[in-house]
Amino acid sequence: MSDMRAREDLAGLRSLGARSGPKAPPTMRGFLQRPWFIGLLALGLLLLVWQWISWVNLQVPGVGEIARFMFTEISGGSHGGALSGEFWAPLAVSLQRYAVGLAIGVPVGAVLGMVIGGVRWARGLFNDTVLVLLALPAVVWAFLASLWFGLSSWGPILAVVLTVVPFMAVNISAGVRNVDPGLAEMSRSFGVPFGRRLHHLLFGGSLPSAFTGLRLSFMTGWNSLLIVEWFGSTSGVGWRARFWYDALRYPGFVGWIFLFVILITLLDRLLLSPLERRAFQWNQRPTLAFAEEA
Repeated sequence: MSDMRAREDLAGLRSLGARSGPKAPPTMRGFLQRPWFIGLLALGLLLLVWQWISWVNLQVPGVGEIARFMFTEISGGSHGGALSGEFWAPLAVSLQRYAVGLAIGVPVGAVLGMVIGGVRWARGLFNDTVLVLLALPAVVWAFLASLWFGLSSWGPILAVVLTVVPFMAVNISAGVRNVDPGLAEMSRSFGVPFGRRLHHLLFGGSLPSAFTGLRLSFMTGWNSLLIVEWFGSTSGVGWRARFWYDALRYPGFVGWIFLFVILITLLDRLLLSPLERRAFQWNQRPTLAFAEEA
């Protein structure tokens, strides 16, 4: 009996050591499936295809040519003659306009979406109007903003606001309508204050839709800003891309367009994605004490 018990104890110790031992190194398949590796691979393929197109068609600037041109822009070097590089000033102007437009458009769209989703008469009054605004392309706002405000900074800011508001309103109103009506009725029956119902029930229930609207707003707002600066501004990223396009310096035009894409990608990866993960972790926390203990 003692020998059998000793063998069982020895087997248990071996299994425990196997479970608590060092982890096996990641396989090549697991390494290839990592998101950062997939992103680098996609970027490498894109640059390779672009370089091949530039070899086939000499009118298309190559990757190295674009990189050299943008380095001259960033360093403030000479492009030949009286043309010198400009980078930080146009970028700062565009980012400032973009931030102001988002700071106005996101809260206004969020409040409008909560009202449309939660109040029936407001839904009938504003829902169709918001859908019409959502259907209008960004180029329409670009021309209207240029017509109303000329070459001032208010045109790009207004275009960002008018683009962001309908995206936020439509997505948040859809999220509010998807909240279980039984939960809303129960909260009213138990006398839950309106502020707590608004924060925990309506806002928490519409959080996934809100982040969808926020991501679309960030992307389409940046797109509208570029178009307005292209047609109706004398500063900013869009204006700088238009400047080199009119000057027939296509490496500069393509380089500034690539900068536009890189900035919105970094904004999504470094700001929106971590914020979304943190918000969903908060939204999925157990609210009952016994649930936390379990």
